[in-house]
Amino acid sequence: MKKIIEDNYKSTVQRGLITPSTTKTEFIDKIFEEAGEVELSYTENKGEIDWSEVADVVLVCFNFAHHYKIDIENELRKKIKKNFNR
Repeated sequence: MKKIIEDNYKSTVQRGLITPSTTKTEFIDKIFEEAGEVELSYTENKGEIDWSEVADVVLVCFNFAHHYKIDIENELRKKIKKNFNR
């Protein structure tokens, strides 16, 4: 997973979509934008999911975490453990 996260981040930076000054608010706005595209594609495709749109949401979340040096793999593990203990 680390290579996927790193490669995705590098490709997004290379396209100029992430800069050192990209803010948390900009990442959150992008997450909402991509989630909206999932919803739109679901509606337009009469209930069929365009999984590439779902992947976009996940990749933006990975970029967000990577940009702010969050170990998202560890956070995912902690969350799954918490969910098991609910």
